[in-house]
Amino acid sequence: MNTTIVSAEAKARLTEAVKNYTPPAPEKYRALDEVKESIITLRERKASYQTIRSILHDNTSIEVSHQTVARYCRDVLDSAKPKKPRRPKMPAAEQPPSAQAELPARPSIGQPRSREPRITPSKNL
Repeated sequence: MNTTIVSAEAKARLTEAVKNYTPPAPEKYRALDEVKESIITLRERKASYQTIRSILHDNTSIEVSHQTVARYCRDVLDSAKPKKPRRPKMPAAEQPPSAQAELPARPSIGQPRSREPRITPSKNL
């Protein structure tokens, strides 16, 4: 009994539906999703979250706090931006020899330091 229950055409429709699926916006952001482009434009123009909240309230009667606008921008809008890769920190052991030579010798832990004042060399050349 090797009968196919789902036709090839139905499988293709299902595959296409899966590719095009986008999860619905959370309920708290549904109103903001309707004015997403306006919020993006305002943020590009350096508008504060409080200013965006005021503009939304005055023009569309959307009641949200500036904290909600900030969360929406972070969660929804910033997730679309590619993250900049962080530059890895150089471990102390891999510092260039010139950087290691510039460091003054430190006394070992537990060794008393001299009580004379620390004087840094002048940078006048």
